[in-house]
Amino acid sequence: MSPKRTRKPTPKSDGEDSSDSYSDFRHDLKRPRSNSPWNITDNTSADNPPLKIYVLSVKFDATTYQSLVCLVEDCLLRVGKDEHSPATLRRVELSANLEEADVIVTAIRTRPRLERHVNPSLATYMTSLILITDQKSRPIVTAEWLQNSVRSGFLLPCADYAALRDFRKETARLCPDQKQGDVIAPEQLGAPPKPQVFRDPEELVDARDAAALDHTSRYSCQRGSPLSCPNQGLVRELDVIRRCRFVEGEERSVLSYSRAIALTSMAAYPSPITAEKLHSGVAKLPFLGEKILSMIEEYTGAGKIAEAQEAILSSPRFQSLSAFTAIYGIGPHTARKLYALGLRTLEELDRYYEVTPGDASTEAPSHVASDKHYTEEVEAEISIKVGLALRHDFGQLISREEAEEINRVVMEVLASIQEDCKSLIVGGYRRGKPQSNDVDIVITHSDWNSGSKKVKGLSKKLVQVLHERSMFLYFSDLSGFHEHNTLRTHNWDSLEKALTVLCLPSNAGGRRIHRRVDLIFATPEVFWTAVVGWTGSTMFQRDLRLWAKQQKGMKFDSSGISRRRDSKLYFPKSEREVFEILGLAYVHPSLRNADA
Repeated sequence: MSPKRTRKPTPKSDGEDSSDSYSDFRHDLKRPRSNSPWNITDNTSADNPPLKIYVLSVKFDATTYQSLVCLVEDCLLRVGKDEHSPATLRRVELSANLEEADVIVTAIRTRPRLERHVNPSLATYMTSLILITDQKSRPIVTAEWLQNSVRSGFLLPCADYAALRDFRKETARLCPDQKQGDVIAPEQLGAPPKPQVFRDPEELVDARDAAALDHTSRYSCQRGSPLSCPNQGLVRELDVIRRCRFVEGEERSVLSYSRAIALTSMAAYPSPITAEKLHSGVAKLPFLGEKILSMIEEYTGAGKIAEAQEAILSSPRFQSLSAFTAIYGIGPHTARKLYALGLRTLEELDRYYEVTPGDASTEAPSHVASDKHYTEEVEAEISIKVGLALRHDFGQLISREEAEEINRVVMEVLASIQEDCKSLIVGGYRRGKPQSNDVDIVITHSDWNSGSKKVKGLSKKLVQVLHERSMFLYFSDLSGFHEHNTLRTHNWDSLEKALTVLCLPSNAGGRRIHRRVDLIFATPEVFWTAVVGWTGSTMFQRDLRLWAKQQKGMKFDSSGISRRRDSKLYFPKSEREVFEILGLAYVHPSLRNADA
């Protein structure tokens, strides 16, 4: 969409909250003035043409987009690092056409999305990921580049604001703060540097990484498990049996069927399993016992497994226990206790817990406001009441777009507490799922050296501010940092986290929907282990820990990697390096769906 000239945003009234708006941004700008001690004037000419900015509106909300457009109006920027530099000014103008622009400002941070929103007839992409149109190279930067340049009055270097973060070097070389006349041809860019940070799961899987994976491996972390597989029907049948064992508390049997789905490569088997392949290939896969093999043989012949379809799905007990365990806060042990009390439906649970569906305000007392501490039993009952009251909200799946919006809002609030934090949405979102049940966000500070001190304690502070802004309802866990558990005396990681129920401001009068949002805070040195651990899936994560212990003599969890014999700690600086330290081939996030 071509940008339109808009009026400046009107000031907010005294009662309005402007903390999340850019509308007052222009009041604090440092612009060259006629009475400035620099004593410089606009010298725009044919030799010094205006700098044209194209603002790609996609992913900017209306207020932010209008503010960015307003920033460009009547703007002069000094070319130079400080006031002692030569007095050169460049006028900044808004470009309505992408092909005429010198710089592209965007909120998009991945190549595939950028390609979707740029007309293919106007742009092609080199391997360097720098936008090329009509043989002219353009840097692609974030909105902060424009905002900070206008605020400082200087044309800032682009490298620190590269929208495509893996290519800061190329962005720096294309930045308009270069001397006039310095034209960089595409062929001069050279080969792109090796990425040092994670690759977004929306990017294509590298064929070389995929070729290193083996679907016959004993460990899920050595196989590629996509969201869907050629044997998805068989996986669903086995998962019914696994869920039955789960609600009945048969943990060893649950693990066996989970391995039948994941560890034995059902989810990663490269072709449909037929009766012919059953004994020649499938039977040789690890951990397949006679019982599971007979079920697979039954499925290849009848297209179903009788125990799953006839004995389990038709069982009233299974139906009740499944409905109970689907409620936030109810595990299989509690579900069986409730069933033993004679409860069979969710409506009966409402009456038992005295809950009104849709109203959780009285069921979730504010821990933040009252600073009360409850026993485990009371906490468990509060969680169940919240889960029952909000089950209709929690039952609505969260789209990728909504997950991104939740992340954006949370990080805007966090920025008011601590600057320079960064986040990554993990969980099913990062594995490529189109919809998720909740949102998991890993947060850290961008300063490797001092970030550890700055990120500690942020969890409670963030929950407090979210509460003050009426976005926070409840948390089921609010834990602080403690040392990485090298001896592994417990399974829970040592990260600071808040497992919350949040409710974002409604849009255009729409109903506010409560969402489960897990906020995980990691110090910079363990950020990437936290990302790998919280990306999942459950079996992939389980096998990663098992591989580290059995094959490498190491301990892995979300809070770090250590060597067991001497407790040496490892601090990877990228996701790929996590796999390298553990001696594994890199597995793309979209290939870590080892669960059903």
